[in-house]
Amino acid sequence: MDMDKTTSKQLRRTHDGRMVAGVCSGAGRFLGVDPNVIRLGLAVFTLFGGAGIGIYAIAWLLVPEEGASKSVAEDLFKKASDSPTVQDAVRKTKNTVGKDRTHA
Repeated sequence: MDMDKTTSKQLRRTHDGRMVAGVCSGAGRFLGVDPNVIRLGLAVFTLFGGAGIGIYAIAWLLVPEEGASKSVAEDLFKKASDSPTVQDAVRKTKNTVGKDRTHA
């Protein structure tokens, strides 16, 4: 059986039915439940410990939007890795970690 990418179900932030960033409407569509159930769950997590806000923010960063090939986090990492400042910091860190630390 050959699975086509267009028929496979993917978790995406949606454009329609979104209230903020489309995380709950995308998760609802992916799971086959009403997005309001997801929103209610996140509200409960937010009221009892504040985890709902963190979960939503992480999902916004990691779940790509409809029509996009990459998530926000992937775009940020790509831009950061192309930055000369970040490349210089990575090089300096590698040099520091790679040095012989026999003199303590």
